[in-house]
Amino acid sequence: MPALTVERLLASIGFGSRKESRALVRMGLVELDGNVVEDPFLELKERPEFITVNGEEIPTVEKLYVMLYKPVDVECSHNARDYPSVYSLLPDRFTAMGIQTVGRLDANSSGLILLSNQGDFIHKVESPKKGLLKKYRVTLARPFTEGQKSDLLKGVMLKDERRPVEAKEISVENGSVVISIGEGLYHQVRRMFAAVGNHVETLERVAIGPVLLDRSLGTGGWRFLTEDEIKALS
Repeated sequence: MPALTVERLLASIGFGSRKESRALVRMGLVELDGNVVEDPFLELKERPEFITVNGEEIPTVEKLYVMLYKPVDVECSHNARDYPSVYSLLPDRFTAMGIQTVGRLDANSSGLILLSNQGDFIHKVESPKKGLLKKYRVTLARPFTEGQKSDLLKGVMLKDERRPVEAKEISVENGSVVISIGEGLYHQVRRMFAAVGNHVETLERVAIGPVLLDRSLGTGGWRFLTEDEIKALS
């Protein structure tokens, strides 16, 4: 296995090719332990927890597991058309490292989005077989009735779906309806409420499985998942 050099380390965490990483070092923009690195080929005995690039302390993790508080009017696409991309809320180097959203939220919805560059993790979290419920808080245009609740729990037919789709849990909290589902179909929650004669005005995802939206991030904010959160989802 090739020795870990500063240029290899920088390339592995999204700072471009090894040639581009060498250029950063030669411009005097890279520091380790408070000292400017002068040699891009400097061999490291072990992977440091952080490296400073252009004055910013950067964690050196290669495997990305990220939570983001998505605002409305943001698209979960690298090729956004009508609104800014969710990836614009993250460091550019994450895109270079292959980060992808774990499922999606439409542009008119907000809340918890998970992102990773680990394919196995993405597949596990997205798969209905994993059994992770997605929980949403919605406000509705019309009063939510017991009949609508009953129908959603029993299952409703949605256009182009082969079988009924049901809510796993529903509750009413402070004027909002909180609904949990097991799938991630296109606009599923909005379509489910439309199927029982109501209309979703606002929708926010508040949990995926045991992982809750961290509201302290504020809309547009992000953080790395904790080890416990990663284990709970894997």
